Parts: sequence; structure tokens; C-alpha cells
Amino acid sequence: MVAHLSLLLYQHHPITTVFFVLILLSTSYGEDDNKEYTACNKHFSCGVFSGLYYPFWGGDRPEFCGLKGFELKCEKDQFPIIASDRKLEFRLSRLDQSLRLMTLQLENPTDYICPTQTSADSSTPSDFGVFGYDRNLQNLNLLHNCTVSSPTLQQNRISNCSGSSFYGSDEFLEISSWLNQTQCSLIIKIPIPVASFNLLTGDRADLERVLGEKFNVSYKYDQGPSICDSCMASGGLCGTNMIDPSREFLCLCRDHPYSLVCGGLIIRKRLCSCSKLRINFQWH
Repeated sequence: MVAHLSLLLYQHHPITTVFFVLILLSTSYGEDDNKEYTACNKHFSCGVFSGLYYPFWGGDRPEFCGLKGFELKCEKDQFPIIASDRKLEFRLSRLDQSLRLMTLQLENPTDYICPTQTSADSSTPSDFGVFGYDRNLQNLNLLHNCTVSSPTLQQNRISNCSGSSFYGSDEFLEISSWLNQTQCSLIIKIPIPVASFNLLTGDRADLERVLGEKFNVSYKYDQGPSICDSCMASGGLCGTNMIDPSREFLCLCRDHPYSLVCGGLIIRKRLCSCSKLRINFQWH
């Protein structure tokens, strides 16, 4: 039908026919793009932020469009929440994607000062591997349900907690090398401003105030020198290989995914069944 129509047009209006065919070709080319490429080939909005792109994902943006550690929980007209893989959640209040800088604030800080036994059962020491601290930040370690005591620990006791809870810096833990998961069932590591840490006395109210302070971090997502930039320079989009247990980088291209750049090593397996993909709302 299209061919017959094109022939009739060409016989009477050859120039118009050329434009008509070009439009058909460009439309069909877009329709033939790889489904993962199509799904990720647009910026997305989350809460008060718009124009978001790799490594962020969440809401209606599939995980293969982003990177582990950068999932955003989206709430209308609110700052989104970014959740670590260690069950800590932070409110994202400022974001500069060009400089890879963000401002974070711990959600529900009181939950970590004197946690219930239930919340502590499955927790482990946490750390933010994808974030870089400046010299104004250091880690605050919260140690809970400890079965041992010492003069050093007693100096760092958290007041008004029902169990044996203490706090300390990374240096404190290094000095207390005998202190581990056997002696304390829960150790939580949270970044805070250095100036605030130096004022801590173990008072629970002070800890609540300090843990509620905003702080700035940089973030990284390249596994090597500009891997994502190289992918985009080749015409691809940065993504994640969801069939790889280690969630390696993947370059999403119009024809199919490649390991690093479009036209390179082919990843033959599909990332997902996109027609059946369901994203649930649900960040370190």
C-alpha cells in the first residue's frame, strides 16, 4: 500500500515523494531502536528535580538506565530519597550533575541512635563506596548492643539508651581492634561534619542534632577513565548489565547493547523483557 502510494506520488510530485520517503525512513528507524536504548534515551524527573540522567534511576526509569547505589525514591514536589545498600536513607536536597556534587541529609536520624532490637537484627556496618568525602567530613560510628565494656568505651557511651550503645570515629575503631560484630551486634557508619563530631559528648540530643545536619559529597560512577563519556561519544547511552551478577557497565546503543562503546563487543543477551517490566517505588 505504501509502495503503491509512493509510486503514484512520484509520478505526479517527485519532490514531494522524496520528502515523504525520508519521513517514513526516519520514523521506522526510531521504531527499530533497541528497546533498552529507547527506554533510557530521555531525561527523567523525580520530586523537585528534572533533567536527571545516568547514574540516577527510579520512579518510572528502569534500573538498567542507571547504576546501583543511585536509586531515587520519588515523591511529588519533594526532595527525593536516595537509599544505600545498607538500609540507610538520605534526602537529596541539592544536585549538580555537571560537577557530580550533591547535598544529603540523613532520614529519621533518631532511628539510628538507640535502635530497637528488631531494626538491629539484620544490620551490618555501612559505608558509601560511590561517594567521596571532603576534608570537612568524617565517619561517625554508632555501636549498639555491645556485650563488652572498657574505660575507653565508657567515655563514649550514648546517654539515655536502654542497651549498651557507644559512638566513635574510624580511628576509635582502629584503636579498639578487638571490637567487632561479635562484641557489638550493630555498627552503623554515617558521615557527619568534622566540626560537629568534635563537639559530641555522648548526649543523645546532640547526636540527633548532628545526624540531622546536611552535608556535601561528590559521587563517582566510572569504573575507569571516562568509560561513560566514551560510550556517549560513540552514540550510546550509559547503563547497567542486569544479567551480570556484578552489575557491570553497559553501553546501550540503537542496535543492541555493547560492553563499552557502540560497535565494540556485543552483549547478545537481552537486559530485560521490557514489555513486561514493572517498576515499583521504593538509596548510602
